[in-house]
Amino acid sequence: MERRINPASVRMLTARDLAEVVGNLGLAYRLFNTQGFPTIRLGKRVLVREESLYAWLRANEGQRVDVTPAQ
Repeated sequence: MERRINPASVRMLTARDLAEVVGNLGLAYRLFNTQGFPTIRLGKRVLVREESLYAWLRANEGQRVDVTPAQ
């Protein structure tokens, strides 16, 4: 059976959207380049699924996260 995804249920966040959550655009860009952060790269666009962002936040809650961009 083919699994169908409801496009309305999948919210993709840009860096500007993420900045609204974390409070800073610079931090949002650094997070997008942090190893282990759940980004999706579509051409030049870098996005994160809202669901993946909240799962990542829950998994890292109470920890210090190094937002130095991965080399």
